[in-house]
Formats: sequence, structure tokens, C-alpha cells
Amino acid sequence: MKMFNTPKTVFCFFALLNVLVLNNVSLSNDHALSSPAVRAFPRHLSEAINDYYNNHSSYNHNGIRGCPIFLTEHIFKKHSDNAAILSELRMKENLIYEKFSNGRVSNRDMVSLLDAFNKLYVTEKAIMMKRLSNTLNDLSTKYKIPAKETGELLRECKQSIESEHNAKIDSYKKRHDSFVSSSNAKASSFMGFYKKYVVTLHNALKRSEKKWYKIFAERANRYGAAAPKQ
Repeated sequence: MKMFNTPKTVFCFFALLNVLVLNNVSLSNDHALSSPAVRAFPRHLSEAINDYYNNHSSYNHNGIRGCPIFLTEHIFKKHSDNAAILSELRMKENLIYEKFSNGRVSNRDMVSLLDAFNKLYVTEKAIMMKRLSNTLNDLSTKYKIPAKETGELLRECKQSIESEHNAKIDSYKKRHDSFVSSSNAKASSFMGFYKKYVVTLHNALKRSEKKWYKIFAERANRYGAAAPKQ
């Protein structure tokens, strides 16, 4: 995962975490897979995908429109792996919102908030990758997808998600760097950037997960359809 350069090499930490995401992520039991899409397969493909995605997604489907104050906790569902980070973000977001009308926000506050969100993003991405890996393994076992094909499909999934998300992050690099390199900025300008940045990465996580659930299910369906009738 590509991250921006910030003072004090903050994003080196996130680059290291990304290695864990793409290789061997260890998460709490809250996210152990129990897949209705796998157990009930084959049903109508879109129905199975939507049921599984809605039951296991870490994203809050209430959206952000209509929220009186934008907070990451209005987008991301709270669970044991992100609760502490969401609490930290609530405090840091509120600190900047207090200055929203006519105040300015310091470099320290901007960097601190962005770092906290990037930590949340890395956590949610790790959880997403774990779910996708578990789903593919379950489908591979149930429908006897060859191990080589399963491994290749998982690598393709990881590389595709990494490339797509890096492109999203790069699209914000110029504005991101201008904020973190300035001594202060107008609070409303910074929060306008922050909202777009958060929503973009949140939506990228949602789209990636749904896209690859569909790809995995279609691959399993191909093997299921080829199996002899009992």
C-alpha cells in the first residue's frame, strides 16, 4: 500500500503494516468467517453475493448524508479491532470541528488526524483481505477448485486491490502534502480535503470487497456447474 511522506517518517509505519496485510494478517475471532454464501451455494449468484456482503461487511450503510457532523464512526462499523481507533478519531475530528467556523488548524493537528485515519484504513483493509482470503479458501474446499488456481486468484486479488487503492491515494497526494508541509491551514479547507479523502478510501474498500466476492463466487459457480448431479 502506498502512503504519503509525512514528517518524522510516519508513513513508514503504515508501509510495514501493509506487508502484514498482504501476507499473514492475524485478527481477532470477531472476524472468523462463517459464510452463508458458501453454505447455501449454489443459489442465484447475485443473491448469495449480496447476502454474504451485507452480513459480513465492516462498513456502515447509513452513509454520511444527513449526519449533522462528519465522523468516521458514521461510516465504519465499530468492532473490537477498530474501536480504539474510532474513539481516537472522534476526539481528533471534534478538536478540528471546534475551529471549523473561522479558525485555523495547526500542522500537528492535521498530521495527527491523518495518521489516525490511515491507521484505521490499514486495519479495515487487513480485515477485508482476511475475509476475502477465508471466503476463497472455503469456496475452494467446497467446490474443489485446484490449489494452484486458488493461489493465483488470491494473488491477482491482492495485486489488483493494491494497484487500485494506490491510484486513489496518489490522486490526493498533492493536496495531502500541501497540508502536512504547512505550519497551519484554514480548518474548513483542511476538513473539506479530509472528508473527501476518507470517503474515497472507504468507498474503495467497499467496491473492492464486493467486486472480489463476486469474482470468487463466479469461479466457484463454474466448478459447481461442472460437477456431476447427485
